[in-house]
Amino acid sequence: MWKKILHIIDSMWLGWAQTVVKWIFEWQKENNNIFLYALRKRNINIEINHKNIFYNDSKNKFSFPILKLKKFIEKNNIDVLHCHLAKSQIMGYMLKKLFFPNIKLILHEHWEIFQNWKVYPFLMNLFRKKVNLYLAVSKATKNKILEKTNFEENKIQVLYNFVDLDKLKKIENFDRKKEREKYLLKENDFIIWFASRLYEWKWWKEFIYSAKELLEEGYDLKFIIWWDWEDKEKIEKFIKENNLEENIKLIGYIDDMLNFYNMIDLFVFPSHMESMWLTHLEAQVCSIPIIVSNIKWLNETINNNKDCLLFEAKNYKTLKEKILKIYDDKNFRKRLIKWWLENIKKFSLDKYLVSLNKIYE
Repeated sequence: MWKKILHIIDSMWLGWAQTVVKWIFEWQKENNNIFLYALRKRNINIEINHKNIFYNDSKNKFSFPILKLKKFIEKNNIDVLHCHLAKSQIMGYMLKKLFFPNIKLILHEHWEIFQNWKVYPFLMNLFRKKVNLYLAVSKATKNKILEKTNFEENKIQVLYNFVDLDKLKKIENFDRKKEREKYLLKENDFIIWFASRLYEWKWWKEFIYSAKELLEEGYDLKFIIWWDWEDKEKIEKFIKENNLEENIKLIGYIDDMLNFYNMIDLFVFPSHMESMWLTHLEAQVCSIPIIVSNIKWLNETINNNKDCLLFEAKNYKTLKEKILKIYDDKNFRKRLIKWWLENIKKFSLDKYLVSLNKIYE
C-alpha cells in the first residue's frame, strides 16, 4: 500500500529545489498519495500540473502556518513529511515534535549546508533525534553535513538530482535563426552561456573576465548571462565601462528553456561552491558541450576530457583556454556530446523516482 507523502517547501519561486519538486509531481500526475504544500506565495510561482498542490494564502516570508498544516496532515492521513530547504525543515521538526511523534520526517538538503550560516548547523543538530532520514543531493553534500553536524552517516543517503530525458530532446526542424533573433543574435554566432543567480561566489567574474580577454583578442564570440540577483548591477557596470554591450548580454528569466538550449553552442559553469546543480545536466541532454569548474560535487558526475572540460576554479585564464579548445575544435565538441549522451541515462527522472519511492517504502 502506498504511503501518503507530504512535500513541504517555503515557496514555489524560481529555484532548483522547486524545479526538482515540480518534476517529481508532474511525472506522477496520477499518484493521489503525494501532496505539496508551499508555506507562502511569491510574485512568480512555478506552475505544477498535479491536483494535490496547495499554497498557504500569504506572501509574508515569515509565514509559518503550523496549525493549518496540522489540520492538513490529519485530514489527509499523511505518513511522511518530506521537507525541502531550511524554513520547511523547521516546520517539519515542529510538526513532529508537537503533534505527530510517529510521522516519518525526511529533510532534503539541496544546498544550504554550504552557506556560512552558523545557525543552520545548530538547527540541524537540534532536529537530529526527530529526523528519520537526511537526503543529500551529492556525496559532497553528505560530507558537508557530516562535517558541520552530528548526524550519523547511516542516516544520510545520497540521491542525485535528475533530468527529464523525454522533455529535453533536440527539437526537430528547429528554427535556430528565428529563436536567436529574439535576443538580437545572428544565426552563425557562436554563443557561450552562463546561467546562475548572480552571487559573487557563483564566480561570474571568471566568466566576464575570460569573455573580455577573448573579445579583446579578436574572437567573434557572443556571451549570454542568464538570471538576476544581487550582483546584476555590478555586471552591468562592468559591461558598460568596457564597451562590451554588443557581445555580452545579460537577460532575465526564460520561460521556454528547451528552445533556448537548442540555440546555444557552449555552456559554462564557473562556480566554486555547489551541492548539485541541474542546468549543466539539462544542457548536455540537449547536446550542448559544457565547461565547469573542478570542484567537489561537479566533478562527481562528469569525466574531464571525456564528456566535459574541467578548469581550475577561480582561474579565468584556464577557463579562457578551455573555451578556445571547444571553439576551435568542432570534432572535439562532437566527441564530448557523444560520450555524455551515454552517461546521462543514469540521471533519468524515472530512475530517480524508483529510488525515492523505495526510500518511502
